[in-house]
Amino acid sequence: MEDFLMNKNQQRMYNYGRLINDVMSDVEKLQDRMSPQFQTLRTAIDDDKLADVAADDFADIQSSFANGTAEYRTLAEKLNAASAPARLLGNHKLLVGAFDRFVQGCQEMTDSLQDGGKIDVAKFDAAEQAQDAETDKITKYIQKISLLV
Repeated sequence: MEDFLMNKNQQRMYNYGRLINDVMSDVEKLQDRMSPQFQTLRTAIDDDKLADVAADDFADIQSSFANGTAEYRTLAEKLNAASAPARLLGNHKLLVGAFDRFVQGCQEMTDSLQDGGKIDVAKFDAAEQAQDAETDKITKYIQKISLLV
């Protein structure tokens, strides 16, 4: 739609919907990029073969997780700064909170990776559970917002 054909409320709704769509698209790209690395660690932990992960691979995963977490944090800032239409404000605040907690889980998972190829497994597992729980909430709030946009 062209901006000049919409009133201010319609413009705000359109811009907000586009921002949400862009942020979630970026989240999906990040998850697609990081999922294989996460799976490498998850399998190594589950099979008790963490020592088999090459030091260079582990260092690459550590770096990737740190960079990915920083990218998630940038996306969280975009959500926090978004100007949500009044009727979406409640769901937007819930979405922002869930996304912030998801990013905190990402940071905790990144922090669980220790130099020398070691992982604080309890911290890694807790971070994974926290991310999964918040992802479910994010999905729920996105669905609610999508119905109202």
